[in-house]
Amino acid sequence: MFRLISRHQRETIWELAKTDIKLRYQGSFLGIFWVFLKPLGVFLVLNFVFSTYFNHTPNYPAKLITGIILWSLFADATMKGMTSLVVKSHILKKVYMPKWEIVVAAVLHSGVVFFFNLIILFFFLLFYYKIVPSPIFIFLFFYYVLQIYLISVVFSFFTSSIYARLRDLDQVWELLLQILFYATPIIFPIEILPENIRSIVNLNPMTFIIQRSRIVLIDQTLVNISYDLIFTAILLAGLFAGVVFFNKNTRFLVEKM
Repeated sequence: MFRLISRHQRETIWELAKTDIKLRYQGSFLGIFWVFLKPLGVFLVLNFVFSTYFNHTPNYPAKLITGIILWSLFADATMKGMTSLVVKSHILKKVYMPKWEIVVAAVLHSGVVFFFNLIILFFFLLFYYKIVPSPIFIFLFFYYVLQIYLISVVFSFFTSSIYARLRDLDQVWELLLQILFYATPIIFPIEILPENIRSIVNLNPMTFIIQRSRIVLIDQTLVNISYDLIFTAILLAGLFAGVVFFNKNTRFLVEKM
């Protein structure tokens, strides 16, 4: 896994991701437009309900839609990655291919969907708030997006093999995602929380990423990069542990699915 990915492997991962996108909306009347409609619908409802309560928060709608789109990437990528081996078990039983390619392709599929959602976000920032982030802030924003991707891959390496044996795991994770969504400062500004509660909320890695993404993209303020480097180092250590766990637990998994 840690060796350089060959051109053939990159092409395989990309083809799997494209196929997932085509199948996801196949037969749907609105097709790919659901990519835009889902996060936009959630934003409109939440903004209508909560904007009155948090109208003192600068650029609240912009921060809300940013948080929703980033959370949608995390939720979709972790769910798709976790179930990827079972969903693609028919391929694994017929064709030999490294199982990690299936997992990475599933998370990449969510990343492609996310880039469609970015159209909504940048359109909103430009035409509603006249915010045009400079290249350095756009670079930092995508750095945080990459962190979400890494978290999702790490999570999927640990859970995909478990899900193959425990099919209730997706239901448990779906429930936890709902709880975590409201426990993450997406709808509400973290500043309203008491200090002791805020320290607990900050343990959520998505809190760190969403907060800093808003700072660089909307407030256009530089952050202390040392914290980001520490966070990335932890993610890379988690990735290494995830690969070891994945390789150990998927060796004879296909025969059991």
